[in-house]
Amino acid sequence: MKVYINEEEVDANLMSVNTGLNFGRFDYEGLVVSYYKIVLPTTAFIEAIEQEYTDIRDEIKLDDEEQKETSEFTAIQYGPISKLIENAQALRDVTVTYLDKPLFCKLFEQSDEGTFVINSTDLVEVVADRIEISGRCHIR
Repeated sequence: MKVYINEEEVDANLMSVNTGLNFGRFDYEGLVVSYYKIVLPTTAFIEAIEQEYTDIRDEIKLDDEEQKETSEFTAIQYGPISKLIENAQALRDVTVTYLDKPLFCKLFEQSDEGTFVINSTDLVEVVADRIEISGRCHIR
């Protein structure tokens, strides 16, 4: 895994995650916003999040069937994580809606020591054999 802040590689130990309700908000006076990118081999992405993906997918599928609704998983017919990775839009939608914070918590040890706090997920895409996740973070 590689982590970049404003296009410069940094040590992953500098990262932490906002797991609270203010995820995605940047309207605090004096907040210094930076841009992050996480680059993971696809196999590492799958290994880190496959169980959560399966659990969430199964729960959403049941809810969709009971409520006669559709969800982000409908596009891949509630398939395995390999189908998710094959569909660019579903990968982005499912990751942003359900998987980003659990994934970040697995990738970055949660502490109050991290210099950069991930606070949004703006883009998730497959590039060659890697998953690239990017967004905005702020300096603690």
